[in-house]
Parts: sequence; structure tokens; C-alpha cells
Amino acid sequence: MDDPTGAAVMSGLAWFTWRQQRSIVVAGLAVVAGIALAGYIETHLTFHLLAASNTRALAAFLPAALGVFWGAPLLARPLENHTADLIWTQTVPRVRWFAAALVGLGVATIGVALAVRAILSAVLADRFDGHYTHDVVSVAAIGYACFAVALGVFAGAAIGRVEPAMVVTLLVYAVVRFAGGEVRWREPDWWHRDDLPWIELAAYGGLAAALIAGAFVVVARRGTGR
Repeated sequence: MDDPTGAAVMSGLAWFTWRQQRSIVVAGLAVVAGIALAGYIETHLTFHLLAASNTRALAAFLPAALGVFWGAPLLARPLENHTADLIWTQTVPRVRWFAAALVGLGVATIGVALAVRAILSAVLADRFDGHYTHDVVSVAAIGYACFAVALGVFAGAAIGRVEPAMVVTLLVYAVVRFAGGEVRWREPDWWHRDDLPWIELAAYGGLAAALIAGAFVVVARRGTGR
């Protein structure tokens, strides 16, 4: 037999998730448009003046910004303003609600990372060496973005307050990326490995998966509800 109640619950979940995520969609489109505009200005209007790339500088900070402004508030905001208590006592189980919200955030994160990577590949083409462009053009850039957002989600789930979660996300991301950069620079042979970007993608992707798993555990154990 059909389950109209279950269908209604899933329809309501999809509607609620879209309302929650639409600001992320709009922001993601704005970020991509902004990077594209900066790249156009750089390559068509100021190319002869630049010894470095301003567009690359913007893109290098993008993963941290996604973690701080997208990842951290995902759970911290509803926990801090107590709307999570209402959401999690409705017919939608808390883990299902979190999974639905996470899917939207994950798609937006990967979409923005791929779009920015494509833009930077065109903007920086044949202008700089691989050391300079690695962090924004290689596939590792996708791993950085996923890790930053997952870190923000976990911090928000564990701390339950937006601003502290943002600060922790930024600090931990900076430390991890600095440590990773130190390993690369202290081991020059790494730069001669064609699979270095894929190794980094796997490493940061693995960290992201572990953090998301931890966030699921925190959500499942928090407070009352289903």
C-alpha cells in the first residue's frame, strides 16, 4: 500500500531542505561569478601589470571561507537558536534531516570548487609554474574545499554556537593546511610526483569523510528527538 504520510514527510523534508539551502545556492553562484569577473579583469585589463595573480589569491582563501560561512553554521545555527529542538521532534528523524541538508551543502561545495578550478585553469594558463598554481588548479583544491566544509560542519555540531565554530574552523583549517604545505616544501621530491594532487585529494577527502562521520555521531546523540 502507498504511504501518503511517509510521502508527505519526505516532501516536507525536501521543501525544508531547499529553504535552508537556497541561500547557499545563491551565494555559490555569486562566488563563481565574482571569481570569473576577477579573472576576466585580470586577463583582459591588468595582465601586463601583474607579477602575481589576484584571482589566485582570492581562490586560495575560498576553501576556508566555505568552511567558515557554509559548514560551521549548518548545525551550529539551529542548535544555537534552538530551532533544532523543533526540527528533531517532528516526524523527520534527525539523522535523515542532517543527511538531506548535507547532500545540498556537499553538492554546492563540489560544484563551486569545480567551477572555480575551471576558471583558474583558464586565467593562470601558461603564466605561472605548477608550484604557484597547485593549490587552486589541481584536483587537490576540491579536497581542500570538502575538508574545510566538513570541518565546519563537525565544529558546528560539537560546539553548537556559530561564532566559536567559525573561529575553530578557521584556525584548525589554517593549521592543517600549513602543516601539509610544510611537508610538500620540505620534501622536494613530492613535487616531481604526477600523482601528488590525487594523493592530497585522497588525504583531505578522507579527513572530510571522518569529520562528517563524527558529525553524524554527534547529531545522533544530541538532546532528545528521533
